[in-house]
Amino acid sequence: MRIKRYEAPTIQEALVKVKKDLGPEAVILYTKTFRKGGVLGFFGTPMAEITAGVDLNLLDDMAKRKGVSREAPSVSERELITGKISDTSKSTQPASFAGSLDSARVKAKALQRELNEMKTSSAFNVSRDLNQADSAALLSEGFARLKKKLIRQEVEEFLIQKIIKGMISEKIDPDKNDEVFNWLNRFVASAIKVAPPMPLSRFQKVIAFVGPTGVGKTTTIAKLGARFSLMEQKRVAMVTADTYRIAATEQLKTYGRIMGIPVEVADSADDMTGILNKYKNMDVVLVDTAGRSPSSDEQLEELKKFVAQSQPDEIHLVLSATTKYFDMIRIIERFGAAVPINRMIFTKLDETRFYGAFINLMNNFQIPLAYYAAGQNVPDDLEVPEARTLAEKITKSLLG
Repeated sequence: MRIKRYEAPTIQEALVKVKKDLGPEAVILYTKTFRKGGVLGFFGTPMAEITAGVDLNLLDDMAKRKGVSREAPSVSERELITGKISDTSKSTQPASFAGSLDSARVKAKALQRELNEMKTSSAFNVSRDLNQADSAALLSEGFARLKKKLIRQEVEEFLIQKIIKGMISEKIDPDKNDEVFNWLNRFVASAIKVAPPMPLSRFQKVIAFVGPTGVGKTTTIAKLGARFSLMEQKRVAMVTADTYRIAATEQLKTYGRIMGIPVEVADSADDMTGILNKYKNMDVVLVDTAGRSPSSDEQLEELKKFVAQSQPDEIHLVLSATTKYFDMIRIIERFGAAVPINRMIFTKLDETRFYGAFINLMNNFQIPLAYYAAGQNVPDDLEVPEARTLAEKITKSLLG
């Protein structure tokens, strides 16, 4: 998904910018009002901000309607479609990237219809309660309690409204815990997009892992190395480019020695060609990139070059479940602009009881979940997501 922020004096004017830039299929992720300028927040100019996104497949359609190819659009047309110039060539895009978003268009349109309903009922104001958009008689104290629980879990306002509207339409009694749990469990399960397992054939598979510092990329790679090598009997090599963090290479080498997996250090992007050629007979090559700040253009440019040189079949964005939701949005926005992410891995699920950010991301982004981690033990604390099991865990937390 391509994500951008828009500012204007009013929400309506910001929406016009969204429609003009991203088209009618844009999904509104977040809205807020603030004052720009002034002193200590006083006397500033009232402004509105909208964070919106559009599925990359829909951008393809926009490009086709304009008579251009997404592989090589002209500068002016590319700026019109994406709002920024990108020089990423087709050769750096994993073949599986487009395929991972096959259902995005349908889901984006469905969410857009819901947002259009909210606009019609003036529910776009995020401070407006659902009982002003629907019949007040239908919103009992039970729904008020449910709403408070979801707010405490940091579920987005528009998503809370969608949940409660759905329960109302299906005559769910908010005072019957079993009914509420079962409905919400189904809703959460439907929101979880699970990545299909990567087929490991006689052809080498290269998987790159990207993300900010401290999210657990190295430990996750060690867990996956053990899974592929010990459990699936595949020939595995691990590569680390994390020469910035003290003892990072030694950490991965230690895991490699224990599991009997070779580990190579790539000091630069240019090293990757030789390393991949050296291990061309391996079934899987796992590439650990250095943690990068989403605020650093220079670091993200380095990452872009390194990933392009690695030519991965999959690119996994690793996120910590303890990260604030709007920081997650920025991470996805910035890393997604640098490299074509097509999988997500959530780590540190054992370190939080708040899963609202997870549900928000699963609803708002068309990036499937490949794995999730709930602990430091290698290789045990890594799970292949199963929507129903994961949804039950999350639903218990949401209603706890």
